[in-house]
Amino acid sequence: MIRELMVGKTLPSGAAVRATLDARFGSRGGVARIYRLLADERRLITPPPEPGSVESLQRELQALRERAERAEDRERAHQTHWAGEVDRLRMKVQALEPLAHQGRMAGEWSDLLRHQLHAAEQRAARLEEQLMAALAPSGPSGSSPNPPEGLARDRL
Repeated sequence: MIRELMVGKTLPSGAAVRATLDARFGSRGGVARIYRLLADERRLITPPPEPGSVESLQRELQALRERAERAEDRERAHQTHWAGEVDRLRMKVQALEPLAHQGRMAGEWSDLLRHQLHAAEQRAARLEEQLMAALAPSGPSGSSPNPPEGLARDRL
């Protein structure tokens, strides 16, 4: 089909090949396959230059320049992307730093309150022991003495 559509040594465009395929067979064919076949045909009709010739070296130089430009473009895009990502993360950290500080402060307050609670519980336990000792029955008879002056049982 490609050779049928050639005019002299000029290859048809990919769009022309696909349109002809659609008209003849009802299917345009795959884009990648069509362009790969056109590239293969181009290589067949234009013989490669002799290695080491000026034309060969010029083509190689041009191909290297194009590769270098594409590599530089990719590198620029890569650097831009990661610079933006680093900046975004830096801003996020900056926004979260006050929250981290608040978290540390809350943790310190929590530790302080926990220690105070523990000390209060120990003191309450000691006072309870003292109270129980004061109210405990004395002697073998098991009778309980009168509570100390000012301490009524109904207040316990």
